[in-house]
Amino acid sequence: MKLKHALHSASLLPSIRTVLLAGAIVLPLSPLPMAATPAEAAPGACWSLLQSKFGPQIEKSVNEADPCKKLPGVDHKEKFEVKSLDVCDGPTGNVQINAHAEMECKSHGFLKTTLKGQLDASMTVDVGACHITDLRLGINGPIGELISSVGGLQDLARGFAQAKISEICGK
Repeated sequence: MKLKHALHSASLLPSIRTVLLAGAIVLPLSPLPMAATPAEAAPGACWSLLQSKFGPQIEKSVNEADPCKKLPGVDHKEKFEVKSLDVCDGPTGNVQINAHAEMECKSHGFLKTTLKGQLDASMTVDVGACHITDLRLGINGPIGELISSVGGLQDLARGFAQAKISEICGK
């Protein structure tokens, strides 16, 4: 009986770790400006974190985020809405986290402007090793054009996400 309980608890650990990784990685990444590259779809079964019991906390965190503060020429968020945040089983036991969001930034300066765009992110994580094996980020629209003019941000985003994963895993 104790062995059965221990096995059941051990099987829950990867699921809990996966949810924590998704919440701690995708949401903090969203305020970072990133160079535009296409996100890729996951090959396995997926489930929505937005539709899970973690959905309300994720929505609250997203509402508090202001990715526009990091961009030159705009000073506040008009809209930042995560449309999907999914965790997918990978073919080799890894997980893939996919996110799609819409954002709109405004400027209150002398030249008032509004920039809109969509963010797509895809990250593959080796949960056992707590290591990112692939990360692809893309932002399109006028915001994407602004962000793509700044170089090296793909590496910055990957380093930031890996640091968050390592923190969650206690490494």
